Amino acid sequence: MASIPVLVKILVVFGIVVAAASRKLHLGLAALAGGWAFALWQGLPFGRVVLRSLQEFLAAENLLLLLLVTLIMVLSGAMRKAGAMEDFARSVKAVARSRNASIILTPVLIGTLPMPGGAAFSAPLVEALDPEGRLGADRLAAANYWFRHSLEVWWPLFPSFILTATLTGFEVSRLVLINFYMFPTMVFLGWLFLLKLPGRGAAGTPSPERTGPGSAAAPRTGAGEVIAGFAPLILILGVYAALDLAWRALGPSLGLPGPVSALAGRYFPILTGIGAGMAYVAVRNRGRAVWKDTFNPGTLKLAGVVAGIRVFSALLSEGGAAQSAASELAAAGIPPLAVAALLPLISGLVTGVGFGYVGLSLPIVLGLFRAGSFGSLALDPIVALVAAFGFAGMMVSPLHVCMVVSAEHFKATLPRTIRRFAAPLGLFLVAAVAYVAILTRIL
Repeated sequence: MASIPVLVKILVVFGIVVAAASRKLHLGLAALAGGWAFALWQGLPFGRVVLRSLQEFLAAENLLLLLLVTLIMVLSGAMRKAGAMEDFARSVKAVARSRNASIILTPVLIGTLPMPGGAAFSAPLVEALDPEGRLGADRLAAANYWFRHSLEVWWPLFPSFILTATLTGFEVSRLVLINFYMFPTMVFLGWLFLLKLPGRGAAGTPSPERTGPGSAAAPRTGAGEVIAGFAPLILILGVYAALDLAWRALGPSLGLPGPVSALAGRYFPILTGIGAGMAYVAVRNRGRAVWKDTFNPGTLKLAGVVAGIRVFSALLSEGGAAQSAASELAAAGIPPLAVAALLPLISGLVTGVGFGYVGLSLPIVLGLFRAGSFGSLALDPIVALVAAFGFAGMMVSPLHVCMVVSAEHFKATLPRTIRRFAAPLGLFLVAAVAYVAILTRIL
């Protein structure tokens, strides 16, 4: 009897996890069960599955991620109680001049911070920009998620960008230029499909464009009020940027072990930035009332979702999901360019993170390139192709923490959220293929 292809197993498990989550089963538990099912289906011993699950849950990376997501949720709750969310929303409207532009700008600004689960921070801000919920929960969740990641491939602070530059040897400016097309393409498609085209909100009402502070319904906001509204974000970004630069300059001289240095460099600046934002909110409001009930069962539920997804991803990796799928694709005689598209797509789907699809697929694609499998084709369009399809896989992956926290915040299901951005994501891939074709002609 022929063995079942790993790719089929992956798709079956993903389908079960998404279906279970859509039936209101806690996504963390669904992901945990799916990871165990895949690992045991792959023939891993039960004891090894248990041990790997515990190792991943107790790993420093996972514990720091849980801490970060928890602090983000606590800070978001405190800002909401203190009225800082409304202040931020007014400031964004004063700058953007319309609701739709504000909903685009807010997650983009938050997206400059490559924090894991950062959509949890932008979600309440986006919600404050549509207080009547005219767009509906699933459209707001999709918009928050979509625009939050419009910087993913070309912004130099993202781990996926850094890893791509390291593996390819490309200069930062070269890699930015290769993938910058993504930003205007995503903003346009997101505006068109998530904000502009007619749709029906949660209450069954249309979603008309509302004007900004220049309208009769919105009073004009002064420059001081605008700055005050942005102050928490400015502080978080400023502290993060300063410490990130300082760490890059001084971190190597500290002599820390490689894994410790990597974790410190990734989490120390952003955790300190979030801490500075929390201190600002506390001082500005002169009391502890804003922190009351900010650490609640909803926060613990979200932390459980993140932990379950991390264990699921680790078990898929332990079972050799991406590597086996790559071997199956190669054995099937699929052309190298198709492999350069499908492999990162599958890796993005399996891992749910940018550095996951880069780390799993790009070395294999680069090996094919160096072996001459792509003929005289330049490396630049191949890297752009890997980035586009890996990004697409990551965006639809139920393992992607940002999609999970965005859907959880707006109380939208994952299938409905994915359906909202499926069309623009498909068109983004069409645009990416056309862009890669042009690059192959001019390079």
